[in-house]
Amino acid sequence: MKNARLILVEDDPFTRATLGDALATHGFDIRARVGTAYEAMEAQRIHDPQVALLDFDLGVGASGIDVAIALREKNPKIGIVFLTTYKDPRLLNSNLSSVPEGAIFLNKLKMNTTAKIAFQISLAIVKPLAKRTLPWIRRGPLSSMSAIQIEILKDIAAGLSTSEIARKRGVSEQAIDRSITRISKNLGIPKSADSNLRVQIVRAYFKNKGQGL
Repeated sequence: MKNARLILVEDDPFTRATLGDALATHGFDIRARVGTAYEAMEAQRIHDPQVALLDFDLGVGASGIDVAIALREKNPKIGIVFLTTYKDPRLLNSNLSSVPEGAIFLNKLKMNTTAKIAFQISLAIVKPLAKRTLPWIRRGPLSSMSAIQIEILKDIAAGLSTSEIARKRGVSEQAIDRSITRISKNLGIPKSADSNLRVQIVRAYFKNKGQGL
């Protein structure tokens, strides 16, 4: 939409600058380019944007989800578009029950033109509260995994041993072993990989974060 007021929330300065410039060529009125939750809320107060384009992972502190929730509290009809490398954003936050209604999630690795991003932003402006199925729910190797399994996957990737994970969760090591077996099955790791199962799980974790290993 031509001249639609947009704020861009991205913690990487280079991405923030280049993406902002590119979206401006598509006719958006880029009112603010910021990198923190505080700056995003100030930008909303000053500019009253119609849509916010947010990086899902903003580093230490509030996530893009947190910012989006706060933006919606101020303006219930602001369009929300997330950009992320995560194939399943639960790897950053395993509990996404509070994702704002109508939010659009775009995978950075699949956005090979800014025109695609611009089109989705326009959809978010026109129908900010449309019923949209979150992409990781309907497809992907992690779609059938529970929040607890996602957390255990993250613990494994962080280098915690089975006994450490068990103590952290207040369950037996056998229960964690069973969870690891289910996780490996969901990730499509063959049984023949038993000797390096954790290595395979960690590789799958980083792959689904959008980071090769």
